[in-house]
Amino acid sequence: MVAACSAWLVCGLVALVGLAVLDDYGVGQDDWVQRNTARITLDYIWGRSDELLSYKDRVYGIAVEVPLLWAERLLGLQDSRAVHLLRHLLTHLIFLAGGLGCAALAFRLYGSRLLALCALALFLLHPRMYAHSFFNTKDAPFLSLFMLALLLMHWTFRRNTAAAFLLCGAGVGVLINVRILGILLFGMVLALRACDLALATDRTARRHVLRTSGLFAGASALTLYALWPYLWSNPIRHFTESLAQMAQFPTAYFQLFRGHYFSAGALPAEYVPVWFAITTPPPALLLGGIGMAGLLRRGWRRPGALLRPTRLRFESLALACCLLPLLAVILLNSTLYSGWRHMYFLYGPFCLLATGGLQALAQAARPFQGGKGLAYGLASGGAGATLGALVLLHPYQHLYFNFLEDRATPERLRVRYDLDYFDVASLQALEFLLAQYPEEPLYILKHKKEGTQNRDMLPAAKRRRIAWVGSGHEDFLITPYRTRGNIREAIPYAPVIHTRQAHGNTVVAVAALNLARVDAATAAPYRAAYRALAAGEPVVRNRFDVYLDERSVSWVQAPCRPADLDPRFMLRVVPVFPQDLPRRRRGAEAVNNEDLDFFFEERGVRLDDACLAVVPRPKYPIHSLQVGQWIPEERRTLWQAEVPVWLTPPARHDYRAAYRTLTTRPPMHRAAFDVYVSASRVTFVKAPCTEADTAPRFILHVVPRDPRTISDRPFDNLDFFFAERGARFDDVCLASVSLPDYPIRSLWVGQWENEIVLWRDALPLPLAPRVVNAYRADYRALASEPPTRRAAFDVYVTADAVAYAKEPCTLQDTQPRFILHVIPAHRDALPPDRRRAGFAHRDFEFAWQGAHFDGACLARAALPDYPIARLRVGQFRSGEDPLWLEEIPLAQ
Repeated sequence: MVAACSAWLVCGLVALVGLAVLDDYGVGQDDWVQRNTARITLDYIWGRSDELLSYKDRVYGIAVEVPLLWAERLLGLQDSRAVHLLRHLLTHLIFLAGGLGCAALAFRLYGSRLLALCALALFLLHPRMYAHSFFNTKDAPFLSLFMLALLLMHWTFRRNTAAAFLLCGAGVGVLINVRILGILLFGMVLALRACDLALATDRTARRHVLRTSGLFAGASALTLYALWPYLWSNPIRHFTESLAQMAQFPTAYFQLFRGHYFSAGALPAEYVPVWFAITTPPPALLLGGIGMAGLLRRGWRRPGALLRPTRLRFESLALACCLLPLLAVILLNSTLYSGWRHMYFLYGPFCLLATGGLQALAQAARPFQGGKGLAYGLASGGAGATLGALVLLHPYQHLYFNFLEDRATPERLRVRYDLDYFDVASLQALEFLLAQYPEEPLYILKHKKEGTQNRDMLPAAKRRRIAWVGSGHEDFLITPYRTRGNIREAIPYAPVIHTRQAHGNTVVAVAALNLARVDAATAAPYRAAYRALAAGEPVVRNRFDVYLDERSVSWVQAPCRPADLDPRFMLRVVPVFPQDLPRRRRGAEAVNNEDLDFFFEERGVRLDDACLAVVPRPKYPIHSLQVGQWIPEERRTLWQAEVPVWLTPPARHDYRAAYRTLTTRPPMHRAAFDVYVSASRVTFVKAPCTEADTAPRFILHVVPRDPRTISDRPFDNLDFFFAERGARFDDVCLASVSLPDYPIRSLWVGQWENEIVLWRDALPLPLAPRVVNAYRADYRALASEPPTRRAAFDVYVTADAVAYAKEPCTLQDTQPRFILHVIPAHRDALPPDRRRAGFAHRDFEFAWQGAHFDGACLARAALPDYPIARLRVGQFRSGEDPLWLEEIPLAQ
């Protein structure tokens, strides 16, 4: 009896633990949105409003949300804390029901109550699933209902009656309503019935299959229609609209994945598999791998059994439920965000396969004395280790990563992956502030919606002490470290007074934006830094005094007027060299600056009666700054000033020092100006010099060695005015311009005015000895390690480049053109004109990117910064087959 009820006993114990920790979990950002969808749907059902038909989230089903709303209304709950605790409890109970469904299905498949308990443990002890079972009313219920639907499918095919298929159809209809991905099971049932139809031996059996299939499909459609009011007015159009929107959800989110940002609609193919691998407990991964391998082996040996209603067929169905959605997401390039939470339902079938893997492991160990017990003992040890991780991470189990990611390096995970994307950790930050300041009101900066929803989880008396305020009135900031950046990391004047961590990575932090609210010892260094800043001379005096130093730009107002903090602050940085602009700003029409505008809430802090905002200076040379304030809604500038930076006394001093260094050697060219050329820049010098000499526009045209470097023109036009790049000091004029970083064949220099060229000359650039020495040094460094691939040339692949090396090497060896094809991990990384080909074409001539020295030769080619799957390298002569060709697979 105890054995028969063991799964129920375990779930009962887990439910008691859940009750004890119910209020440790915060409220997800989408929680009120989901609840509002249910409210609008109920208003539509009762004829009170047609808002549902135009509501932005109308495509979401309500099979879970409406019962949750009914439950709170039935109990008469009005307090937000009570409402959220009830939602946490009911969502967690649905999760436990899914665990019971997983255990029951494992018992039906494997005939062992011990294995059923193991399946239950696999299901319940996934740290991320466990945490989401409290605050995620979308993905966690779908996982549980998916498992219950699989159990219902198994029972239906065993019974094979019309009533069973009607019930199964209703269950699948509910599942589709929760998430439209439930249509996967609808297709699975029909596929299995197609197999049964093919195996039917008489007309009666075929009629039974067709009739029950029709009953199933009809029950699914009617249940879905009845439970989804949005479909009532136009079922087919609204369903296809929902299906299309869920497949390609319109969002501008960018996802942090393995240290790089990807658009939610253009994720690499490995996005979900990697997330699954690094966030699933290792024992489950190992057993699941064994189960999949054993299933594929048995299916290979008995392919006919896949069509018959056997255990092997249902296990194959579980494998298909794991793999087909992954393939669909990759092939359809579906929109995903917030980790792999949209695919959590894959874990249910995976638990079944892992249970089969445990059974196979125990059977393989049976011939050895005590082998079966050892297998189960190791499984129990793995479950214990997972339980330990679950306890240690509480209440941040949703941030669990396994050993496949480096958890020992502090803050590494935070700069590689999205962490607390539901922002539930802000609850603990609020509780810290309430405990730290037990009697005072708390004025907390409201930045978008981050953290604000967690106030609803607090008792009413504590909620009344918290006020979300705008810029100029806040005392504290709660910063959710959702991604590798956060809005306040760059502020040196705001002390962080509290942090919470998981795996050594900061999840949430509390900063004091009003130093009057912290103790004197904490505030002392920040006040000292402010006094040192204010002791200097501002570069602008206006509504704010603007200070400039080597590291930052600062705005100060004392005494502080809160009304002056609401307008947006203007900071436009004009670089000395346009190449230094971020790529998104280069080439933009009439744009020659980097826009670093901000609101005070993003960069500001209050010190006693002063207000201070600080922005780090870009690291590139700055020509000038535009500072001020403006009102975005009105597009009205309140005040604006320009700060010249390039011509400040320190800059002139740098020019004077550069001039003294240059004049120790002869110029490369003598004309109206002496022209000096180095590996990285061109400098124009004249002494003595008058203002008339610098008035004409300077010519600087750069002709690349490889004409395809700039595809639409024969040269790079870097013409400039002296005021943009130069300075006059003593009786000297000096202007300097950075050269592009690609190999250069020649330069055209000169001056022109009123469309008339005053002087112009061409400067061919031979391969300088310094460049040859750089190639020589690179070759020695590479040759100390074995090459990535040996062929006619030794090929070395580094983090950002490919090198072709050979010794001894002749001119004949380097005459054929070099092949470099870059095959990305995700095709969308390619320019549109290369996506059909599937690779980036980077072939080159040795003369463009190589050098001979000491009987050896070396050519280098830069790699793009997107994830790369493979490289093709080799050489060819035009019109002929490759002389040699190698393909090199790369781990990202």
